[in-house]
Amino acid sequence: MSEPVDKECADPTSHHLHICQLKKKGLHEEVAARTNDPGYICHNCNIMANNAEDLCNCSPFIKRA
Repeated sequence: MSEPVDKECADPTSHHLHICQLKKKGLHEEVAARTNDPGYICHNCNIMANNAEDLCNCSPFIKRA
């Protein structure tokens, strides 16, 4: 059996800047700018982002051509 995914933020002091929080605030243009060329995915909410620091619990992924 696999390990459960930790739903906590890896960087709680910057959580207010993460994409999940920006979406909740309705900052759609800011979210679009941070997700236009994703290379990371959040294991909490499955949001993809350009930079790891924009996500709570992320890992890089390989882009397919």
